[in-house]
Amino acid sequence: MVIFFGGYIGSGKTTLAKAIAEKIGIIDYEVDAVKKAVVAEDSQLQYYVRNNIPFPDEARIKMFLRVVDDFERLCKTNKCIIVDETLHKKSLRGILYDGARRYFGEYIVVWIQASEATIKERLMSSQRVDHVLGDPYGMHLSLKKVFDDLDEADIVFENNGSITDAVEILGRMIESKIANATTGSSSVKM
Repeated sequence: MVIFFGGYIGSGKTTLAKAIAEKIGIIDYEVDAVKKAVVAEDSQLQYYVRNNIPFPDEARIKMFLRVVDDFERLCKTNKCIIVDETLHKKSLRGILYDGARRYFGEYIVVWIQASEATIKERLMSSQRVDHVLGDPYGMHLSLKKVFDDLDEADIVFENNGSITDAVEILGRMIESKIANATTGSSSVKM
């Protein structure tokens, strides 16, 4: 099973994905590492990053196809992984979802939400070492304008409080989803 963590930049999806993967003992696959590799190969994408311009669809398709290639390798040694990605374009999510289905059999989507004030505070105050984005809050504002609604989430989680509490609560929800994976999916809102 692939557990996708989606949401706005600054919602806390990466922090939660890493902490929950560690808590439940599964791999946290970092799509940002793929993005960094693709950006390093393309001066036009470097320009987009410097100027808070969302990647064009062609670049995201290239990135997502690399992720799916990695799924093929990862499914041989892992029954379950967490993948965090904004999932902001409905037209492109299918690449990742289809890859998850093909190689892992199924997936769930965890939609991480946070208030705009929380997102701004996180992105303006945090030191994002070695992050693909030079100006995370500027990119958040740019990406927010082109963000398609995520209407197929299995879990919707409001992440405005303590990371410790969020990891505990969301971790239990995900563990339950994994345990019940063969009985079908039901949406959970928190």
